[in-house]
Amino acid sequence: MPSPKLARLQDEAATLSKTIVDLRAMEPKDDADAASIQERLTAAETRAAQVEVEAERENAIDARLEGLRKVTAAAPASAPASVIEARKAPAIHIAKRGPVKADDLVAGGSFLRAIGMGAKPAELRNMGETSPTYDGAGVELVSPELYRGFLETLAYQSVGVQLATLFQTTSNEFQVPKIGDIEADWVEELTDIDSEAMPTSREDIKLHEVGRLVTISRRLLDDAAGVANLATVFNRQISIAVATKIDNVWLNGDEDKEIDGLVDLVSEGNTVEAGTDYDGGDLADLVGKIDTRASNTAWVVSGEGWTHMLKSSVISQSTPVGDRVLPTVMGAPVYRVLGLPAGTLALYGDFAMATAVVLKQNGLEVAASEHAAFKSNGVVYRGLQRFGLANHDPQFVAKLTAAGS
Repeated sequence: MPSPKLARLQDEAATLSKTIVDLRAMEPKDDADAASIQERLTAAETRAAQVEVEAERENAIDARLEGLRKVTAAAPASAPASVIEARKAPAIHIAKRGPVKADDLVAGGSFLRAIGMGAKPAELRNMGETSPTYDGAGVELVSPELYRGFLETLAYQSVGVQLATLFQTTSNEFQVPKIGDIEADWVEELTDIDSEAMPTSREDIKLHEVGRLVTISRRLLDDAAGVANLATVFNRQISIAVATKIDNVWLNGDEDKEIDGLVDLVSEGNTVEAGTDYDGGDLADLVGKIDTRASNTAWVVSGEGWTHMLKSSVISQSTPVGDRVLPTVMGAPVYRVLGLPAGTLALYGDFAMATAVVLKQNGLEVAASEHAAFKSNGVVYRGLQRFGLANHDPQFVAKLTAAGS
C-alpha cells in the first residue's frame, strides 16, 4: 500500500497527464490564446517533473523498507513464540495502517494467557540469560509478537507518533543531533575547497515510564479460541492509553517532566487568527508562516478547526478539500486530534522537523496478577512502556487560533 504522500502524488500525476494531453490537443484561436496555452503547458510540465522526482524518492523509501522487512523475515527463530525472550524489537514500520497480523495476535494472546494462568517460564526467572539472543542490553522481557502488535496499534492511534520523527533506544536517555544551515561553494579546477565547521547542536531527551492496568475475564482466558481476542483487547487498551498520553504531552507539554508543549512553543510571528468570512485567506497565511525548509507538511486540527476548514471550502470554494486515505487541504493531509487546547483551531507544518518521539526498544513490560481481581474472577494485567518527547524546532509549525481568542 503506498504512503499517503505517494498516493497524493499518483493522483496528481494522473491529473497532470490529462492536463498536458488536453493542452497539446487544443487549437489556439489567436496569438494570445496560443501564448496562454503555452504558459499553462509549461507550468504543467514543470510541476510534472517535480512530481516525478518526489514520487521516485517515495518509491525508493518503500523499496528500502521492503528490503528491511525481508531482512527481518529472514532472521532465524531462536525460540518458540510462547517462550518469553529478551530480544531486540524489529524495526517499526510506521507507514502501516491497519490490523495486526493474525499470527502475532495468536502468539501474543498465548503469551498473555500463559502468564495470566500463572505460568513461570524459566527465562522469566533468570532474566533471559538462557535465550540464544540474549545481549545484556537491558531490554525488558516480553513476547516479541505482542510488542509488534502494540507498536503497530500505537502507530495507528497516535497522531504524534505518525507525524514526528520516531527513534528507538535501549537506554533511558537519547540525544537528537541537530544540524544548522550550511551551503556548498563553487569549486574551480585545482583550487582548494573552503573548509567550514558545520554548526551542530543536540537535544537531550529523557525517557519516562507510563503505565496502564487492564482487567480481563477468566472466561476469556479459559477459552482456547479466544487467545487472539485476548491480544486484541490488551493491545487496544494499552496502545490507546499510551497514544493518548503521547499526543497530550506532544501538544500541551508536561510541567513535572519538563516537557514543553508544541502549541505554546509556536511563536507569535507564526500565529494567525482565524477569519470570520471563511474565504480561506487565514489558511493560506498559515501555510506561508513556516520555515521554508519544511517539505512533508500536514494539518493537525480540533473538531472546531475541521469545521472552520469545511466552511471555508463550502462558502468560498477557495479552499480545496480532497479525500483519499486522509482528508487533504491545500495538498496536505489533515489529522484530527482531541488534545488541542481551547482557542487553538489547527497547527500546520512539518512535524517531523519539529518533534522527536523516542520509545524504549522492546520496552513494553507486561505482568499479571490473579489476586488483584479475585472477587470479579478476572486477571489484572499491568503494561508499562517508556517514552520521551521533545518539540525542538517549533519554527517548522504555525498555529491558527480562534477569532478573538
